This record gives sequence, C-alpha cells and structure tokens, in this order.
Amino acid sequence: MEDSRITLRQGLAQFYQEHQEYLSHNKDNNSKEAESFFRSHNVAHVLFGCDISLYGEGSVKIWTIFGTTLGFWNHLKGYREANTFTLSRNFSVIHFFSHIFKFLIAIPVIIIRSSRMSKRWPWSEFDAYLDRPISDIRREFNIKVLR
Repeated sequence: MEDSRITLRQGLAQFYQEHQEYLSHNKDNNSKEAESFFRSHNVAHVLFGCDISLYGEGSVKIWTIFGTTLGFWNHLKGYREANTFTLSRNFSVIHFFSHIFKFLIAIPVIIIRSSRMSKRWPWSEFDAYLDRPISDIRREFNIKVLR
C-alpha cells in the first residue's frame, strides 16, 4: 500500500475485511477506551503498512512508540488496559521463529525512520485524515514503510 491512492478510511475497511477472523478484540465487549485504543492501533497498522504476523505486530508497536503521539508509557498503559498481552498466544512456535529475527533486525530501522518523520502521527486525533489518500498522509508525515 506504499503508493496507494485509497483513503485511510478505505484502507482501514480493507484491513478489517482481510483480517476479521483474527481481530477477536473487535468482537469482544470492550470498554469505550479499549475500542478507541484498538481503532487507533488498527489505523497504525494501515498507515505504517504492518500486517498481523508477529513481525507486523511487533513493528506496529515500535512505530507506535516512536512515531505517534502515544509514546512509550501510554503505549504500555493502553495495552495493559485493553488486555492485549494475551494476543501473543495466537502465534505458533514455528511462526515465532520464522518472524522473530526479521523483527529484531527491523527495530533499529523503524526507530530511525520514525525519527525522520516530519511530525508524529496523532494516535487518537486522526479523524481529519480518514478521507485522505494514504500515500498523501505518508508523504506529509514522511513515513517510509518497511517492505
């Protein structure tokens, strides 16, 4: 989706469609805070081009810490309140070992790319961007997704 002309709203809808069976947090009876957190998290998946593999989940967390207004401590607090630490149980041992080294190598790359962003992505104040093409948003924030 690097050069995508689809809007962020369309990208989010596509993300939900492609991953609906894996997004159990969308089916649970969550608090409004948890729902808001997950929506922001899923927008980050789309914006930063991360899938839902262990590599993608790890990558979106690093992007979130260094490239959004949420920051490290609020990131931990949000995941704890949304009870998302159990999601790692969805990954098999084979999946873990096939993705962990790729993720570990990507961490410094994501941190460097986050530091080169022109501004941090607004974690929860992104409604004004929903109908803008993802490629334009990435250009505005100088987001260089991993391939």
